[in-house]
Amino acid sequence: MPSLKSAGCDEECGRGLHLLAALAMDWGTVLTAAGKAVWCEIPFNSGRSCRRVERAVEALEGYQAGGESAARQGKGQGIGLEESAIELIADLLHWSAACGHDPDDFLDRAQMHYEAELDAA
Repeated sequence: MPSLKSAGCDEECGRGLHLLAALAMDWGTVLTAAGKAVWCEIPFNSGRSCRRVERAVEALEGYQAGGESAARQGKGQGIGLEESAIELIADLLHWSAACGHDPDDFLDRAQMHYEAELDAA
């Protein structure tokens, strides 16, 4: 059965399943009467999830670069700020799932980080 294997820099084969795993939501193999088959699930939902992931990446790049987030830029306006924060958190959860992480784990870790900062203050 096909499985993920490490391919050296000079090898001409062995990267196909790595590409498939990176692009697909899920994949696997099955035995058939003719031999074997590899299947995959590629998400398709009119681009909505992709835009959410793009927005999360933009926000993360802003934090990484030391820039101000959209929430900080809107500070003092007050209108819709709470909803913007909720949307940002939802976008980050979409991003974490798109990267193959568990969104619940991210929430738990963020909560622990938040509580540790409160205790330190």
